[in-house]
Amino acid sequence: MLGTLRKQSRSVIVYVLFGIIIVVFVFTFNVASPDAGCAGGGSQSRATTLATVGDVQMDLSDLTMGMALSADPPPVGAAADPRAFQMEWLYRTTRFARLRGEDTRYLRYGPDPSRVSPIKARKVADDLIETYLVSEEARRLGLRVADHEVRDRLLSEFTDSDGQFRKGQYENWVRYGLKTSLARFEDFVRREVLRERMIDLLTAQVAVPEREARLVARLRAAKREYEYLEVNPDLLARALPVPAEEVAAFLAGREAEARTFYEEHKSEFRVEPRYDFHLAKFSAASRKRMGLVTDEEQRKGLEASWTDAKARVERAAARLKGKSGDELVTAFEAMAREMSDHSATKEAGGRVESPWPESGLSLLDGAVASALASLEPGAASDPVAGDDGYYLLLMRERLPGRERPFEEVREEVARRILQGEKAAVTLDTVVAAVLAAARRDPTRSLREVAEEVNAPYAPQSPVRYGETGGVAAMPGSLAGLAEWNADAVPGIGESKELAQALRGLTPERPLADGTFLVAGSRYVVRLKGETAAPADPDPKDVETAREEMLTLKRLAWYREWYDELRRRAAAQGRLVEHDGLTRLIQEEVRSLEEAHKQAADRPAPR
Repeated sequence: MLGTLRKQSRSVIVYVLFGIIIVVFVFTFNVASPDAGCAGGGSQSRATTLATVGDVQMDLSDLTMGMALSADPPPVGAAADPRAFQMEWLYRTTRFARLRGEDTRYLRYGPDPSRVSPIKARKVADDLIETYLVSEEARRLGLRVADHEVRDRLLSEFTDSDGQFRKGQYENWVRYGLKTSLARFEDFVRREVLRERMIDLLTAQVAVPEREARLVARLRAAKREYEYLEVNPDLLARALPVPAEEVAAFLAGREAEARTFYEEHKSEFRVEPRYDFHLAKFSAASRKRMGLVTDEEQRKGLEASWTDAKARVERAAARLKGKSGDELVTAFEAMAREMSDHSATKEAGGRVESPWPESGLSLLDGAVASALASLEPGAASDPVAGDDGYYLLLMRERLPGRERPFEEVREEVARRILQGEKAAVTLDTVVAAVLAAARRDPTRSLREVAEEVNAPYAPQSPVRYGETGGVAAMPGSLAGLAEWNADAVPGIGESKELAQALRGLTPERPLADGTFLVAGSRYVVRLKGETAAPADPDPKDVETAREEMLTLKRLAWYREWYDELRRRAAAQGRLVEHDGLTRLIQEEVRSLEEAHKQAADRPAPR
């Protein structure tokens, strides 16, 4: 019997080894010659033409290579944290991020990030089409790339610290990572270099006149400050009294309406779970901002703040160790008063003024919110690393949420409805009173006007005062210019009518005529002060403006040229997208839709 078992064991081993050999052979055969084989892409062959681009038949192998070279967008359902933001930004602002080389000048010549497709197959196909079309045009104009230039580009990517070219690693990466052949990949690199040559040729003629740079520098130095009053219908409704007899009369005749309102707004009358807790903060530099700092010395200083914060939070945690009950609460309060950097709770021993609603967890640092959600009553947390420092938390009590039945809130519901009806009738009157009070003395601060108009409604304040801070006629940086919206007013929102009115205000006529409706609220706005543009701006500011404008002009020049090149290619039949590409994109769309559905159905972590 033992002999039989030994024979069967040997047979199994032989079959397993033979199977492994077959798998390895098939795998290496397919990868070593991707132009002839078939892999991935569902039922489509790698030789299936996805698009005809000039003299190139773009197939699945090209798209697979481009997908492997390109950055990924954040996964569906990812938390809105700095890492996800960086992934999204890298995805939208780079072409073939894994083959950028040391020269970063050409990174800026991509499309507008807001127009980049969230479907990766679509984005990569667009990037490949651009490479093929531009390189073909470059060749037509006589531009060439020498073999040694391609070789130098690859050497810079795969040379180690000892100056040795890692040939084996390079070949394995192309064959197994990019799933393409060396010849095809190197032709792609040559075309990318040709695209860069074409960018240089097209943008060499772009210049920024001195007068334009000086104008931008002057506009950046000029700032205007505005103050405003907001009349919010919801705040006004809460400020309007409704006598008990009106509530009773409403319920006597319109209770069915109240029940309907309750059912439609049931969540607003629910008592949600709340957290009664203490916190102590040990501040450090924001990690989000640190990610944008390139100066080495400045970065070291920011990192040092984290080292200091860690040492302080560890000393604070040591003072709480081994304590429980009232002793722990007393120790936490003493520690917070002495050591915490959180000014809002420091004097109260770290205790949050009122129980924090569960819906408000999103307003806290994400790490703090997660720690609170899992912290048991009577327990203190270990140090929690947030975006801008460490935290210690002490949970006093979890207050459970509950549904409030209609019978319990019927009078509250009736009062809400009546207040809304009164606010709709009263709103125009209040807005007119605010505008009239502001017009009586155009130089008077709107803060005083707000106090005057709010006085009859005390302790409620239906009229809210605010300031925009300094608003420049031109953003102070290239990044700001890319995102700048001339019709967006800080603190108020986007309104073309309001923005145009603000530009017409002067120190002699500081108050805007009329009121402005923005996002449901009515606004009265006044020019508070201004810093005039200097007649002779700082030469450094002029040079900074010139460099940034030159970058933008060159980008705009190239993108407009390329958009026209692509349009002509499509009209002439030199750019044709085939059904295979459409199907691939549709499959990715369906996959993303399903992933979004699953993420929406997934219960929130507690």
